[in-house]
Amino acid sequence: MSMIQEILTNCAEKNPTLEALVGGTKRYTFKEYNERVNQMAHYLLSIGVQKGNMVGLLCKNNHPVPTIVMAAIKIGAVAVPFSWQLTSFEIQDLFETSKPDILFYDEEFSGLIKEAQEKHIISHMIKTGVGFDTTDDYDKIFSTYPIYEPNITLTGEETAVMLFTSGTTGNSKACMITHNSLDSYYKQAGKLPVKEGWRFLAVHPLFHMSGITNILNAITNKMTMVFEIDSKPQTIWNTIEREQINMMLAFPSVYMYMLEELKNRGQKPDCFKVAAAGGTKVPKSLIQQYLGYDILMMQGYGSTEAWAVSGWHPGMGLDKIESVGKPLPGVQVKIVDPDTGDSLSQGQIGEIMVKSPYVFKGYWRNKDATNQVFNDNWFRMGDAGRIDEDGYIYIMGRYKDVIVRGGDNVYPIQLEETIQHVDGVLEVAVVGMPDDLWGEIPVAYIVKDSSSSLTKEAVISYCRERVASYKVPKVEFIQQLPKNVLGKVFKRKLKDQIRTPSN
Repeated sequence: MSMIQEILTNCAEKNPTLEALVGGTKRYTFKEYNERVNQMAHYLLSIGVQKGNMVGLLCKNNHPVPTIVMAAIKIGAVAVPFSWQLTSFEIQDLFETSKPDILFYDEEFSGLIKEAQEKHIISHMIKTGVGFDTTDDYDKIFSTYPIYEPNITLTGEETAVMLFTSGTTGNSKACMITHNSLDSYYKQAGKLPVKEGWRFLAVHPLFHMSGITNILNAITNKMTMVFEIDSKPQTIWNTIEREQINMMLAFPSVYMYMLEELKNRGQKPDCFKVAAAGGTKVPKSLIQQYLGYDILMMQGYGSTEAWAVSGWHPGMGLDKIESVGKPLPGVQVKIVDPDTGDSLSQGQIGEIMVKSPYVFKGYWRNKDATNQVFNDNWFRMGDAGRIDEDGYIYIMGRYKDVIVRGGDNVYPIQLEETIQHVDGVLEVAVVGMPDDLWGEIPVAYIVKDSSSSLTKEAVISYCRERVASYKVPKVEFIQQLPKNVLGKVFKRKLKDQIRTPSN
């Protein structure tokens, strides 16, 4: 049996009355949490879900998510959370890629799964929630199935969680994270600098890698998870005060808006101690302003594939505030020349490569993509960076084509393929440009037909109908795209020759 299978059971035995989950009007202790997970596990087994089968989730932040995820993990099934930010076209592609045996979904996403229902590509679907309320179909599971532990033995090589890094039609990739990877992480690096009984606000989307990490962190560190589905700054601060929240995790953009609200309030709740951030570079000024309110802002560096790589907090020294900290226990990091793969000297900028027991197993049914990101068991992060004399890592930019907008991955190829279908577009190249709020934003540089009356607004409108809102790019028209002799667009040169777009 893997450690991840047992962590909730062990926590429930040692802390049965400690509050574990709070969602809406529902509150569950760790004992009740574990019992509900066991009931869910027996339900999944009863409908034929076995080791290796996919258990899909399309749910907002609420107590069913950790219940379903931990139940899947206990029986050796694979928890597959889907992003509810995607369009029905993108969701359908992910369904067809992963082919989940069951899907738990919230009522508000009924429109996203309509095609999957009509095509019957998922055997079982359960409407799980309506806002913070759960449905009768979902609640029936906990009045029907037993609370005893399921008896499933795993080798550790089985996939525990599968997370998608892209919603691109025909190009979606799913990262397979094994029980062994998660076990290693929580044995070596999963202990947070928190007190037992701290209260964690789960407002960050749980379909992200960091969302799954938070579910497991809360159990490992004996924290209460309080769920919030409204990310408005006023709502977050009200929830922090009402539920006496000690810690949360969010993208830097969320903290920026929260800071403005905090300035209006004039005083922060005494209970709130730690603001964890990640997904993109955290501005130095933001960290300093939160410190002014006696709130420690810590940040981490990682990816869906590599899981967690490094971390920084103010106790490591404000002189290292612009770094992403030092590698976590068990993690090796080196900087190499992106073209030759040769190791570079201290302080030189090159591609960041990672070797650790937490790295993913590979991309689901995509050996070619998997082989491209590994080199002699070292994982290519795709980021440009350097390591200083004290071992701190600094991110300088990205080598990968992927754009990270506020923590969400935006893949240029999807936008380019979409925009290429717009009448009047001759060529298009999408690149990421720096943005103070989101870290990076996608910008589409378009060469249009000289006789075309195509407008920027028309392109943006076309994209809004076909991709998630966070992927919709800014648009700039350009006379020609910089290319090499073979006709390939020089995206790095494009970034260099064009300044921040005007619109």
